[in-house]
Formats: sequence, C-alpha cells, structure tokens
Amino acid sequence: MKDKVRFLLLNRSSLDLIETHRPWLESQGVQLIGAPSCEQLDGDRLAHLMDGVHAVVGPPPAPVQLLPEHMAASQTLQVIALAASGYESVDIQAATHHGIVVTHASPPSLAEVVADYTWGMMLAVARQIPHHHRQLQDGNVQRGMGAVLWGKTLGIVGLGSIGRRVARRAIGFEMRVLAADPEPDQEYSHRHDIELVPLDELLRRSDFVSLHLRLSPDTERMIGVRELGLMKPTAFLINTARQRLVDEVALTEAILRHQIAGAAIDDPPESSHSSLMDLPNVVRTPHIGNRVRESVDAVCKAAYQSALDVIQGRRPQSVLNPEVYERALRAPFPKGD
Repeated sequence: MKDKVRFLLLNRSSLDLIETHRPWLESQGVQLIGAPSCEQLDGDRLAHLMDGVHAVVGPPPAPVQLLPEHMAASQTLQVIALAASGYESVDIQAATHHGIVVTHASPPSLAEVVADYTWGMMLAVARQIPHHHRQLQDGNVQRGMGAVLWGKTLGIVGLGSIGRRVARRAIGFEMRVLAADPEPDQEYSHRHDIELVPLDELLRRSDFVSLHLRLSPDTERMIGVRELGLMKPTAFLINTARQRLVDEVALTEAILRHQIAGAAIDDPPESSHSSLMDLPNVVRTPHIGNRVRESVDAVCKAAYQSALDVIQGRRPQSVLNPEVYERALRAPFPKGD
C-alpha cells in the first residue's frame, strides 16, 4: 500500500470548502491536516503543524508568514501551493534555496468576481448605499446626496488580469479610463481605448482611483500623504487589492480633512476604533472580493492540483519560482511498500 501524502491546509477558504473537496483528495491518496484554529495560529504552532507534511496549502492567516526556519525544519515539505493569486506571505527566495516549489492560483473566475466586487464597492461608496441602509435600520429616512459614476474618469493602477476586467466594465458606464502600470501593454491599452499615463497624472485626473497591484516592498504604502494630496477633493479611492498598498493614517487624515471625497477598502481597518467606520463616505469590508463559492472552489482546486503535480513529478503551470527546477527539489514523495 502506498504511503499517504500529507496536505496541511492553512487557508481559510480551503477549510471552508474542505468537505466538498475531501472525497477527491482522499481518492488521490491525500491525508488532510486542517488547522481549524488558524485564527490563533502563530509561528511556533505553524512549525509544529508542518512536521511531516508534503504540501502546505496557504496562504496562512495574516500576520503569519512561511519563514525560512519553517522550511528548513520541515524536511518532507516539497510544495507550498497558495489558494490565492497573492504571494507576499511566503519567502520565495528561501523556498527556492530549500528546493521547495511555490505555486499560486489565478483561475479566470477569480479576476471576474473581484472585478465585479470592485464595481460594487464603487457604487456603494459613491451612492452611500451602506450608510443609508444603516440609517433605515435605525428608523432614519433622511436622504443624503451621492456621486455619479456615469461619464466620469476611472483611473486603474495596475492593468493586470483584474484591472483589465474592471476597465472593460467601465464601458457600460461610458467612463474615460486611465491606467498606470509598471509594465504597460501598449497594444492592449490602445485596442481597448485605455489611456496610459504616469501615476501622478492619473491621481490628478481621476474621479475614481482603483488599485489592482500586488503587494511588494516597492508598492507597500504607495498611496500616502503626497499621492492623496494629488487627488481631486471630489475623487474616491477604491482598494480591493491589498490593504498595505495604502497608508492608513494618511487616508484617515485625507478623508477627515475632506481632501478626497471618500474611500472603499476591501479590508478591515488597522484599528477597530477607526474614526472612519461611521462615516457615510467610507465603506470597509473584510477582504471578501473573492468570497463566492464558484471562485473559491476554482482557486482551491487549482492549488490542490498544483500540489499534486509537484508531488507526482509534474511541473505546474503556476510556479512562482521556476528557478527551483534548476536545482535539486526537496524530498521526493515516498514510494511506499
């Protein structure tokens, strides 16, 4: 009988749908190790859970990271398969050093549902939909005044798979679309009538600024005091990417001082006592842009398949550190009896 391959599930979405995926994974010889208390996970607990596992399915809950010491200690670990498109929770250089493959998951449905959600957030903050809903719950029927999206200028920072889909949806609102991207695709932008501009120009001209960049040392807090100061006082900031793209303190000051019209952020505030939470021109949600069953299912399946591919000797399409294949891979799967 073949030995079981052990998957450690650290990703909340994977755990939410584990019973859906369990029969197929077990038919592939996978023993599932869940971390149901992952909300309280810390580095020491993670190191204990990783003992003897062949694949980690992440990312782990913030602020936990897969550090070099975890990878060094877990001698059986072959692959870190992320059930997400982002990968800032993993030290990829360390993984490569230890011969561990790192993959991520970005099926088409992921970009589509996040793009849908971005538009939901834009409409919610511009028309103050959550604010009026809360007022009605309190018996208050007073009506505020919102802002229109139709015919305005949308600035997209990061014209990747999600940013492009957000841009396509702007056609129905007859919006002018600007984009700033570190590696702009001139042909795509021309074909879809997207004007490529420097970031500062985008911030000055846009009525809605929507962020769609990966978090990295170069992009962390890229929207700060100076950048917010360039925006129109009637403009809204939308962030359905990563929270730390924006300087939270600077954003709070900009909104309280009416330097910008408002913000919609798909992440909870850094402080539970944020002075922005009761404002009609601010919408916050707990990073649920991808939280629909169809997309979560596709992302989890992609991560599991990538992990199985590595363990069974195939090369996945979504490898983040392809250079790892130029060296000896870690710990081949035991062949069994």
